[in-house]
Amino acid sequence: MYPEIVNKSIHIKIIKVMKQSIVINQNNVIKDAVRFSEKSDMPTAMSKAVELEILRKRMMSGECVRFMYLKADGITPRIAIGTLQKDSVEANVKGTGVYRSQYGQFCYLDTLKMGWRSFKIQNFIGIID
Repeated sequence: MYPEIVNKSIHIKIIKVMKQSIVINQNNVIKDAVRFSEKSDMPTAMSKAVELEILRKRMMSGECVRFMYLKADGITPRIAIGTLQKDSVEANVKGTGVYRSQYGQFCYLDTLKMGWRSFKIQNFIGIID
């Protein structure tokens, strides 16, 4: 759909974050960039897609990450603290539904409420710390 993204490819394979290496999945970045491009220009969409992938990888490595996104109304911002740590996820999975990622949503475990939350990928604003 966006040949300029695929042809130039992302040359960043590893990004150093807090003394840890994070390997970025290029397929996820391109898929998310296409979703972000509905609301913004392509360079902004690519940078947000990379930041979302960094968020995903940091959460999966066991970190509790603070980030911001717009709620479902598209106006109200929400600051969230979440994780995708393997032990926490396994303890809270019920396995009764369909993956929300199939509907263009990012799912995370809210560490304050210890419950699942999700937001539309297009509503992601950024990582706070």
